[in-house]
Amino acid sequence: MSKWQTPKGSKSPKAASMADGKWRFVSRLNQYTRILLFLLVIACFTSPCTSYAALKETLPVYHWSYSVLDQLRLRGYFPKLFISRRPFMRGEIARSLRTIQEDIDAGRKQPSRVEQSLLDQLNDEFNDERIALSEQLGTYRLKIGAFGTLDGLYQPKDLENSAVIHYSVNRSGKRVREKIRTKMSAGTDKLIVFHSLRFDRNLGDDPTYIGDEFLGFTAFTEQAYVQGHYGPVRFKLGRDFLVFGSGKSGHLLLSDNSRTFDMYNFDFTAAFLKFTAFGIELDDMPLDSIGVRGIGPINTARRFINGHRLDLRLGTWAHIGITELVLYGGPNRTFELAYVNPVNYYNGVTLNDADALGRPSNTLGLIDFALFPRTGVELFGELLIDDIKVEKKVLSDLEPNRIGIMVGAQYANPLGLDGVTLHTEYTRISNRTYNIFFNPWERFLHRNRPIGYFLGNNFDRFELGGSAWIMPSLFISASYEYLRQGQDNIDSPYNSDYLNIPSIDVGYAEPFPFGPVQRTHAANLSIEFLGSIDWRLQMDLRIARVNNFAFTGLNRNQIQQFRLGIFVDIDRFWDFSD
Repeated sequence: MSKWQTPKGSKSPKAASMADGKWRFVSRLNQYTRILLFLLVIACFTSPCTSYAALKETLPVYHWSYSVLDQLRLRGYFPKLFISRRPFMRGEIARSLRTIQEDIDAGRKQPSRVEQSLLDQLNDEFNDERIALSEQLGTYRLKIGAFGTLDGLYQPKDLENSAVIHYSVNRSGKRVREKIRTKMSAGTDKLIVFHSLRFDRNLGDDPTYIGDEFLGFTAFTEQAYVQGHYGPVRFKLGRDFLVFGSGKSGHLLLSDNSRTFDMYNFDFTAAFLKFTAFGIELDDMPLDSIGVRGIGPINTARRFINGHRLDLRLGTWAHIGITELVLYGGPNRTFELAYVNPVNYYNGVTLNDADALGRPSNTLGLIDFALFPRTGVELFGELLIDDIKVEKKVLSDLEPNRIGIMVGAQYANPLGLDGVTLHTEYTRISNRTYNIFFNPWERFLHRNRPIGYFLGNNFDRFELGGSAWIMPSLFISASYEYLRQGQDNIDSPYNSDYLNIPSIDVGYAEPFPFGPVQRTHAANLSIEFLGSIDWRLQMDLRIARVNNFAFTGLNRNQIQQFRLGIFVDIDRFWDFSD
C-alpha cells in the first residue's frame, strides 16, 4: 500500500474470498501479459540488419565483454586500454581489435585456441564498430536495441533483512523476473546522443530501491547522455556509469554497485595518460520525516561529488591510477567552483573552508595499480584513504584510521592449461570508512546503495578460485570465500567510543571487525553458456556456512542463492549518409 493511499473498509468473508480469487486471476494474467510483452519486444528486434553502431557509445559495466577483455588483457592483449577506468567506448575496443588483428596477420601475435575464440566473440560483438572505423566522416547513424532477461532466483527466507550480505540481499523466496533494457543512440563521428530505459521487476524485490511501482513494473532511466568528442578531448553531460580501480570482485571508490550517476565528465587522453574531471549530483537526503504529497520532504540536503583522476600507462606492464574526490552538500547548497575546478586540491579547500566558512565536506583518495610482470601474470591492488590521523593532540585524534585495501593476483594457463585462470583477492575496509561523524548527507551512499565496495565497511574478505573455458562457448568459475563482517556499517550511527578515553596519553584501540562478528565460509559456482553474441545462459550457485548468523549467535548451513537466467541482446541500425 502506498503511504499516500487511504485504507479501504473491511469485506465480508465471502466477498474477501471472491476478491482474493479475482486478484489471483488478475495476478496470473498480469504475469502472463508481462512475459508476452517481454517476448514481443525482443521479437521486434530479431530481424537481421547490417549497419553501423555509434563508435562513441559507452558499454554498460555489467556487459559480458568486460570479463572477456580482462581475460585477454591478462594474456597480453589490449595493452593500450586504460583498463582501470570504465566504462569503455565501443569504438575504442573496436580500434584495439583492429590493431590486434594486424599483429596476428603480421605474425607478431599467435593466439592460442581459447584466445582466438575469445577474440572471435569480441570481433562479432563489435563488428559494426570495426566496419564504421573505415567509414567517411559525416555519416549519421541511428541505433535502436533491447537487452532482455528472464531470471529465476531462489534465496532462503531467513536471508531477508539479515545483513548476511550487506546491501545485496533482495527479498527472499522463489520467483521469476523479467528485465528489459531499451537503448537508442544517434550521432556522427563527433557527437552521440544515447538513452537507455531499464524495466526491471527485480527492483521491486530490492529493499534499497527508491522509486514507484506501476502495474507490477518498476523502471528507471539507466543511461541518458550527450557526448562530444574532438581529438583527445571528450565531454559528457547526462547519466552514465563511472567506475575506477583494478579490483575484480568490486572497487573501493566508484564501483559498479552504485546506480548510474547524473554528471558532467571531461576526459583528456594523450598517449600513455588520461586525465578525468567530473561532477556528480547524488540523490537528496531528507532532513525530517515531514512529507507533502507531490512535493516530498519539506527540508532536504542536496548532495554532490566532484573529482579528478589521472591514469598512467607504463609500457605494457603497468597501469597506475590516482583519484581524489570530495562529497559535500547540505540545505540550499549547490556545486561550488572551488570543487568544480578540475586542478584544485580538494583536501586543502576542505581544511580551510570547514572551519573558516562552515562548509564541511568529505574527501577521499584512491591509489590503484595493475602490474603485468610477464604475460599471464597480474598483480593488482587498491588503497582507499578516507581519513588518516597524523597528529595526537586532542581526543578526536584517537579515531582509528578510515582506510580500505585490496590486493590480489591472477595467473593464466597454469601447467600449460589453455583457458584456465587462477585468482586470489583480499579486501579489508575498516569501520567508519565511508561514514561521517557530523553530517549524514556526506555518507558515501547513492540511492541507498554504497558508492564504493558493495559490502560497505567493517569487514574483510578473502577469495581463492579458478575459472576455465571448457569450450569456446562454455565458461565455468568456482571459488572459496571467507568473509568476516561486523554489525556496524555505513548507515549505522557513527561510533565515537574513542572520545570517552580519559586522556589522549592512554590511547585507543579496538578489535577488527568492530562489534559482534558474523563469519561466512562460502563456495561459489558460476556456469555461463554463450550461444552467440545475441543470447547466453547463466547459472549461479552459492552455498555457505554462516557462524553467528545475522548476529543472533546461531549458525546456518544454507544455499544462499541459486539463479538461472537467459539473456538476449539485439540491436538494429540505420545509416544515413550525406
